[in-house]
Amino acid sequence: MTVRFQAFHSIKAIGNREVLFNWSRTNPLGALDQVWRPKNRDELQALLREYPARKLRLIGSGLSFEPIHSVYAEGSQALLVDLHHLRGQLAKTADTVTYQAGTPLDTVYGDLIAMDRMLPASPGVIGIQTLGGALSTGTHGQGLHQSSLCDAVEALTVMLANGDILRVDRTDPRFGAFVMGMGMLGVLLDVRLRTVPNRIMRCTKFTTDYPFLLEHNERLNREHGFVKSWWFAWTGESHIWLVDPASEEEVARYRDGGSEPLLLEEGVDGAMNAALNDTIDATLQKMARDTKDEARAGEHFETVRRFKDASDLVGNVYQILCKGIPAPQINCEVAVPLERMQEALETLQHWQERNPGALHYPFILRCTGPSEAWLSAAYGKSVCWIGFLVYLAADGTFVGGSMEQMRELQQLLVPLGGTPHFGKHLAMDLYDFPALLPRWHDFLALKRELDPHGRFENRWLGELFANR
Repeated sequence: MTVRFQAFHSIKAIGNREVLFNWSRTNPLGALDQVWRPKNRDELQALLREYPARKLRLIGSGLSFEPIHSVYAEGSQALLVDLHHLRGQLAKTADTVTYQAGTPLDTVYGDLIAMDRMLPASPGVIGIQTLGGALSTGTHGQGLHQSSLCDAVEALTVMLANGDILRVDRTDPRFGAFVMGMGMLGVLLDVRLRTVPNRIMRCTKFTTDYPFLLEHNERLNREHGFVKSWWFAWTGESHIWLVDPASEEEVARYRDGGSEPLLLEEGVDGAMNAALNDTIDATLQKMARDTKDEARAGEHFETVRRFKDASDLVGNVYQILCKGIPAPQINCEVAVPLERMQEALETLQHWQERNPGALHYPFILRCTGPSEAWLSAAYGKSVCWIGFLVYLAADGTFVGGSMEQMRELQQLLVPLGGTPHFGKHLAMDLYDFPALLPRWHDFLALKRELDPHGRFENRWLGELFANR
């Protein structure tokens, strides 16, 4: 039987084996004969109990930094487990929904809107993520009045390394470990999520300058529901989205239009758009050179073109914020404590001045409130997540110096308490994780208790979680 994967995955031959590669098509995840899709929980449980020495990693949608889920270097008996068959809604109440972990977020969001409900957390931008993968790696949204997706979890079910099934809810003192376990504590089977009444939102878009961003970004995040900024440091411009409940009149117009996204042309600032459009055109030219795509046919160009002629928008939160485009890239994201956000921006501005023309995508700024997840950079505190990336060419290469830039930018944020997103590219040697994450050793102790033989660990994770 032919196994189908996401369109952005690729299969290449290495020697006499067909090998599945990551979403950027640069690194192997596992040979096809290592990929296993259990049809149900019983099959998964039988494997864990009958073959206690086999290592397993979960793949989800395969969007995470590839060392997290790769089993290619673990030996032919290691398995890359895809929960493709364990998806769909299991239950719902007035204020909760329960889904199997292999369910794509797009499915969850679509179901919620049909129920006139939403999650109490801003969504991640890419809806093709699986629920289990998004939770396990700490996917988060934007806005100080919420935190990561895992903070919407009420309870979850996990299959442990010995095949036992464990139910964990908020009364369990280990809850904060399980909601973002990176697939290290067991196989996440299903998740119960809290929901709230759906709110139709207005996204107000504007472009401003660097001094305004520096002075007012924290205030904007405190005053508005969801906030996201794209900072073109080489021009000083920052394109900002403010997302708040729409007015009654705007909601009525939205409903009259069949609940399709409503563009508010009357909110357009012509001068603002003209200035930003010039920046976008120059950015597209540099991106075309860097990715060897002068025809500008790659999907990564759409991630920049969408800022042209920006109009305010009315819609549900998923229509507004789930706009991510999974184009091959090296993607880093580092959180700094909110009180050090200004220092971080000033540090990055000075770096940009020393390295003109280095980047072909703006810095992405997303603030979040405190998280309960032990491994989250936002554990117990508000943070500003700072994202930066480099797009790859169609042949899998990237412009010279890109990896050095990604490392240097991470290194600049470390003295400010910078802590990486574990689902994205990171240089682990830069970070003192026990000092950055107060529950690091608690997580390690729980991991040793539940998986004493490291069944859910690969080489990269073994190094990451080595006793420091």
